[in-house]
Amino acid sequence: MEDDDGAHSGHPGRLLIIGGAEDRCHGARLLERFVELCGGSAARIVLVTTATGQPDLVHAGYERVFRRLGADQTIQLRLHGRADADGDEAAKVLEDATGVFISGGDQSRLRTLVGSRINDILRDRLHGDGLVIAGTSAGATALGRTMILGGEGPDVSAATVHTGPGLGLIPKVLIDMHFGERGRLPRLLSAVALDPDHLGVGIDENTGILVEGDSFEVLGRGVVTVADAEHATVVHAAGDDDPITLFGVRLHLLPSGCIFNTGTREAAIGPAHERY
Repeated sequence: MEDDDGAHSGHPGRLLIIGGAEDRCHGARLLERFVELCGGSAARIVLVTTATGQPDLVHAGYERVFRRLGADQTIQLRLHGRADADGDEAAKVLEDATGVFISGGDQSRLRTLVGSRINDILRDRLHGDGLVIAGTSAGATALGRTMILGGEGPDVSAATVHTGPGLGLIPKVLIDMHFGERGRLPRLLSAVALDPDHLGVGIDENTGILVEGDSFEVLGRGVVTVADAEHATVVHAAGDDDPITLFGVRLHLLPSGCIFNTGTREAAIGPAHERY
């Protein structure tokens, strides 16, 4: 268990996966929850800014809001390339962290972390050492075994979504972000049609899911959309630009307070006191 000076806890950690554009000023409830989970005033937060093209600006912004929320220790981890992600310096920075926050930006930059020593440390500490890991926008989609790298369009087709390997911190779940605001349901359905074994989870802005074990709780102002094509009928088109035939897919719309079990693939309404 975790002691009073923030030592490692010896129990599984949690994931806070945010759809982007989280409020940093008027309440900052999602970030406040993250700081609380990391230990409050005893939190030691590592901010991974690999995805952004403005790492110092992003670091300054998050450091300011985390300090306002009671956490005085925020260290930036930039990881310019694979050598950094496999190096001793980055590993040492993560050694004493109680929380890791992966910023938004361009998720293709996060591919340098996939399969790296840092990836292994994050996975090991998440599953057995009580580490809290959060990701927003690009940092959110990178947390799945598969991450969305891009794509757009009105059709459910292979051309509508581009994916690649992710960090694998939440198995068999594929995350999309800025979901309702950018009309990304066709992209999410395309992704699960191409890999029906994965649950598609689309997260609106200023909205997040708190993952613990096989379940997650919805937090924030928007809605989380879950697309389950496990038992759907999928007929792939001849060309990537042609529509995929998809029927029998299950769709769940989950506002704050709802619970989803990724093992049983069932949704429920949580206790009223847990609502945002």
